[in-house]
Amino acid sequence: MFRINLLPKEVLERRRYEGWYRWIFILAVGMILIILAVALLLWFDVRSKQDQLQAVLDQSKQYAAQAEQLSIFQNKEEQLQKRETVAQAALAGRVNVGQLANDVSLVLPDEIWLDLLTINQDTGLTLSGNTPRSAGESDDVAYKSVAKMLVRLNELPQLYDVWLNSAANATWGQWASTASASSSQSNPLAAKVVAFQASGKIVRPAESASSSGSSGTGTSSSATHTVAPANAAQNAVNSVNASNTSGQ
Repeated sequence: MFRINLLPKEVLERRRYEGWYRWIFILAVGMILIILAVALLLWFDVRSKQDQLQAVLDQSKQYAAQAEQLSIFQNKEEQLQKRETVAQAALAGRVNVGQLANDVSLVLPDEIWLDLLTINQDTGLTLSGNTPRSAGESDDVAYKSVAKMLVRLNELPQLYDVWLNSAANATWGQWASTASASSSQSNPLAAKVVAFQASGKIVRPAESASSSGSSGTGTSSSATHTVAPANAAQNAVNSVNASNTSGQ
């Protein structure tokens, strides 16, 4: 059996290509869908990045606002540092009176008590006090306590040229003006003491710095100050001899 196709050749070619058009259409639609899906994913990614960028910008604005608020404290800190610098410069030439008084109280012998302590960076240090005299001991023991005090005071770095101005045998009640000379002998609370007065010079901070800077020279003030304790002790001994001579 024979089949004869009487259709023209052009029609046959067109029918054959019509089947391809369907597949081409399906392929085009699929590619368009893929492109749309990729574009949608990229859009979501870009939007997410934009949201993150906006969050970072908002956070940076918050930090900038906080930094602006904290700049006030920074300015105050700078002002306080300037004031501290000015205060330190003003206090550099002043003597720490409280520290000096505490050091004096620490070096005093146990058997000595003070009635008066005056500290002035211009006039120096002045003190007066007493030390007990035992009835069965020589007066030299009490005067040695005074000499020990002078030596210790001269060893303080804030003081130099501490000298004994006066020292004499006295009755503590009479020395404290609590009783007269006649009634103090009958006062059971009156005690025999050595009443003394001493004075010294105060090293200024500027002088202390210059002394440490010139410690290698023979004319430094620190070398001069170390000689004072021996002189003070000799002065105390001379006072003892003078009191003994007056008593005789």
